[in-house]
Amino acid sequence: MNVVSSELVALLLGGKSKLGREVKSDRDLEKLVIAGLPSESVKIVVDRIYPDNPHQYYEVVPRSTLNRRLSSKSPLPIQYSEKLERLARIYAFALGVWESEADAREFMSKSHPMLDDRTPFEACMTELGARQVEQILGRLLFGSAA
Repeated sequence: MNVVSSELVALLLGGKSKLGREVKSDRDLEKLVIAGLPSESVKIVVDRIYPDNPHQYYEVVPRSTLNRRLSSKSPLPIQYSEKLERLARIYAFALGVWESEADAREFMSKSHPMLDDRTPFEACMTELGARQVEQILGRLLFGSAA
């Protein structure tokens, strides 16, 4: 189920100005992830979900790695680029379901019983956890219990 466009994910990651090129397909986005997303994109994405909690950056990328990458303006390693893309994709899905930044932010940052009381943000740190969040959002979008 692909209900989120790569263009929207790229926009959430900072858009063309941060990514250095337009994204028109999943393959374009994949190439960026493989090459390494800009380290600044961590702050852009996490600030959308947790605008007043910069400590959440370090849930996505360890503090020392992020600080080193930011100071040298170097891209993220692939494992953190994948994690960040996944978080942006799930947040884009939540925006589509809730149709409100405030509601999507609340969904992402509150514990959920179907995630063993983890937040969707926390669940997105693994691919399997993100799939669980996608299932919840899919149920909300298509009208079954979540």
